[in-house]
Amino acid sequence: MSAAQKTKEVLSWIWPILIGVLIALGIREWVAEPVRVPSASMYPTIPALDAQKQSYVLVNKIPVEFGHLYRGEVVVFHWPDNPKKLFVKRIVGMPNDTITVTEHAVYINGKKLVETNPGIAKSNGPYLGTWHVPAGHYFMLGDNRPISDDSRLWVHKYVARSAIVGEAEFVLLPINKMTFINQSLQG
Repeated sequence: MSAAQKTKEVLSWIWPILIGVLIALGIREWVAEPVRVPSASMYPTIPALDAQKQSYVLVNKIPVEFGHLYRGEVVVFHWPDNPKKLFVKRIVGMPNDTITVTEHAVYINGKKLVETNPGIAKSNGPYLGTWHVPAGHYFMLGDNRPISDDSRLWVHKYVARSAIVGEAEFVLLPINKMTFINQSLQG
């Protein structure tokens, strides 16, 4: 076998691998990717994997890229206080909303938010107050609100539209808890 034939044979199996890798990277960049959820702030909506309270979700980037964000949607975003970290929370406050969190209720522009989703805690914990969401930003709350590190506690309270990566769509791990994530505040 000549050197040219050997080169041609090697390239015949390298090209499909290279193309496959490029397609996989493209899918991860623009369509979907797995993301680690580092805490129990969304429990039981997103169940914990182990003692470190970690699980993995599949993030669908298409709805965020081409659709509209909505109240109740569970999203992955770059944390405003440290954009290198990814957080997973539920959108509660839309741009220009005034959000008031009391001990057992959330009010949006003075109207009580009806939350019947069984995964959302009935108590909001000790982090109470009123916030006005600026244009182009969102107010995030975890479903396990008594322990959630969310907009109520951050230095930079609001998440810019451009910081939202995608919709947390499916629990990948733990395997025995694989399920679609409820994207509604009403069960």
